[in-house]
Amino acid sequence: MTKIQEYLAALPEDEKALFIPVFGSVDKFYTVVYLIIRNEHVTDQEKPERYEDRLQVIRQVKNKVEELVSSYGLDGKEIVADIASDYFEDFVNYKEPEPDITNEEFIAIIRKL
Repeated sequence: MTKIQEYLAALPEDEKALFIPVFGSVDKFYTVVYLIIRNEHVTDQEKPERYEDRLQVIRQVKNKVEELVSSYGLDGKEIVADIASDYFEDFVNYKEPEPDITNEEFIAIIRKL
């Protein structure tokens, strides 16, 4: 478990409960942010058709997550940055953890934002 995962797991139950309406759980929150960061990075690297538009949308979603977490009384920017750090650590070490979330679940959560 990474430091940010330990931090999230150690949150008081009332703070963890804040994540449930949108993300379902703190663990799913971590996974969703991790996937947002991965999508941003892959899009930036591969530069598919209309990638600038895609990046803009991905970054808007990331900002919404940061704002939402900040509205919970936590440091949204810092938490998202820590999860991004985990992703890039995995990336440079050629690790690609299998997400514990389906594409449909991921899209449904993004739509809630």
